Amino acid sequence: MNAIILAAGLGSRLKELTKNKHKALFEIDGIPNIERTIKFLNESGVFDIYIVTGYLAENFKFLEEKYNIKLLHNELYKKYNNAYSLKVALEYFGDSFLIDADVVLLKNIFTKYNYSRYYTTTRKKSDKKEWVVKTHNNRIIGIEISNEVAPSLLGMSFFNKEDANIIKEQILNLPISFFEDSKLYYDNIIIKNLNKINIQNEYIENKFVGEIDDKTDLEEIQQKLKGLKCNI
Repeated sequence: MNAIILAAGLGSRLKELTKNKHKALFEIDGIPNIERTIKFLNESGVFDIYIVTGYLAENFKFLEEKYNIKLLHNELYKKYNNAYSLKVALEYFGDSFLIDADVVLLKNIFTKYNYSRYYTTTRKKSDKKEWVVKTHNNRIIGIEISNEVAPSLLGMSFFNKEDANIIKEQILNLPISFFEDSKLYYDNIIIKNLNKINIQNEYIENKFVGEIDDKTDLEEIQQKLKGLKCNI
């Protein structure tokens, strides 16, 4: 069992905040966010960790020695979408947690069950569209992009070897035009193969998770931290 963290993106919505610092290294409760994720993985017995870098790749060098993780560089991060970052790590993909580096975990939600799953949460109503899941007996049978207030993709998943091999085959046969389309993600590959992949819905209460996409997200994370500390 391993983990692949995708940290190649530009973080352009945060503008000047990400000029010299990658958003994955923004501090959450005094600890760089990606370090929080690594610590939670280690606590759960996952030490084989790969981080796919791109923008400000040098920001992540210290993690190699500190946590004995492996850095994989996506040289084409400006040109291609995040499906290409997964392709960079494809040889390690199988029995893998797949994590977007901007996902914020306010508690350890990692489990070592060997079934494929998407982690989901319900966000508050906004104009921002999310990847909303449709389920049957907890199996995800469809994913739609909408602003419906319902469980939607968190940006974290786990794929066992059997399902990962299906995804690998699809990625290896994709045309370059797929990677060049900024509106597409690795999730689009999974959506097209939901009939072949038995992927479960792993629901997480929203107060325990967040994301770093814009300044509003950073403010919400601080409010969630305050709320959790008040309940200790």
